Amino acid sequence: MTDPPTNERDFASLIKQHSRIINKVSYFYATDKLPFDDLRQEIYVNIWLGLKQFRGDSKISTWIYRVAVNSALMALRSSKSNIETVSVDFGLLDLSSENDDAQKENLQVLHSLINRLEDMEKAIILLWLDEYSYDEIADTLGIKRNTVAVKIHRIKDKLSKQM
Repeated sequence: MTDPPTNERDFASLIKQHSRIINKVSYFYATDKLPFDDLRQEIYVNIWLGLKQFRGDSKISTWIYRVAVNSALMALRSSKSNIETVSVDFGLLDLSSENDDAQKENLQVLHSLINRLEDMEKAIILLWLDEYSYDEIADTLGIKRNTVAVKIHRIKDKLSKQM
């Protein structure tokens, strides 16, 4: 999409097209106090509200990743125990429907290891696992490229020691 969507149908299409990003961020940042579905709804709302500010300086997928991660971090920092959400259902795919048992087990191990990371480390490693370049990660998270390189190296070391 070149222009940001201005109606519900186009928005639903955008969300469906980028559901993997949104679901993954929601999955890795969800907690007991911040359930997956609530966090995902919060991300949807923030994407919708932020579309008017999207200038097209980056790819829409990069912008959505940034909104999703920032939404997750803000929600986690919030002192509220319950987040008010707006019910938005676009019939999105179930995150677990396409995986077989071995893949599910591997994903659970990976989730467990990544969940032990600090919030910013989670954001960095998730972007890296999605094959974003160091420059794209730096741009998405608003940090320097060299910081990304150093942090990825440290995160890999930390994860390998936990295995």
